[in-house]
Amino acid sequence: MATNHINRAQMVQYRNRTLAPQELVAVDGHLGQCQECRDELSALAGISAATIEAVREARFEHITYEQMDAWFENELDQSERELVLSHIGLCAPCARQLKAYEAYAPAMSAPVIAPAQPVVSFGEKLRAWLWTPRAAMVAAAVAVVAILAPMMSRDSNKALTMAQLEALPDSVRTSAKEVINGDASARPEALAGLTPNHDASLQYPVSEVVEERQPILRWSAFGPSYSVTLFDASGQEIARSGILNSTHWLVPLQLARGEQYTWEIDANGQTRRASFRVLDMSGEGKLSEVRSSGAGALAMGAVAENMGLLSLAQEEFETATRQQPQSRDAAKMLEHVNELRGR
Repeated sequence: MATNHINRAQMVQYRNRTLAPQELVAVDGHLGQCQECRDELSALAGISAATIEAVREARFEHITYEQMDAWFENELDQSERELVLSHIGLCAPCARQLKAYEAYAPAMSAPVIAPAQPVVSFGEKLRAWLWTPRAAMVAAAVAVVAILAPMMSRDSNKALTMAQLEALPDSVRTSAKEVINGDASARPEALAGLTPNHDASLQYPVSEVVEERQPILRWSAFGPSYSVTLFDASGQEIARSGILNSTHWLVPLQLARGEQYTWEIDANGQTRRASFRVLDMSGEGKLSEVRSSGAGALAMGAVAENMGLLSLAQEEFETATRQQPQSRDAAKMLEHVNELRGR
């Protein structure tokens, strides 16, 4: 089987539902475009051809709001969830939309309390009230509130930020605080050896740490077809794709934690290159601990940035800016992580 296909061990884990979430997305995404792997998986796992074909078809149909709502309410069965995973593994816009929907769905589903039917119209009440002595007092109060509200909002956002940080495990709390309160020019130690890459056509992973041991390499279109080569830290070639017409490639083997890799993409005589490092075992344990703590998006983003997980940090800071639009910390950290990525 060609090196850019799913190997037998991955297929067995896929069949037994023992793949890690990130690997499940990667494998589902590959199955969505590879007939050979779908046929082999069907034969190995005893999965019906119709089910495997549905995985392939899932890449062509964007996720509906009904599916997002069912995902959020945990009403999808295993096969339906895998079809969604198959699609978001290949469709970045749908992946971002699903993540955003998870953030605002609770507010959308909150019950709306209908006001009591007024006896007198609002306009009539307002005109009558404006002629009362209390109007001047209230106007003065409104002016005070207008002055104090931004200050109160900043204090509230700061308190929320500190509460999120205090919820973090001891092992990462101090470093997360340093990220939020530190010098905007500081570069995390986790990014040592990974200099910023300003080539906007290379999307992921680029000069950052990744959590997945089998990432999907992604780039913007700049040619009719592509060939990707993966090198280890010593410059030794460890994997090569065939000719690709798509703008992504699933790394076909499990990469070593803590090691640095470089991927090189060729198209029309052009060669573009980016490096990344796989999160080490210690970092993976800390990240799992943070997720279990239920820390908010801003705190999670600070932890991710400190670990060099820049794409994850960007996603968390974008969520934080939506949840806390007045937060200076969220806006500052989002801008900083983009600078770290060289974008």
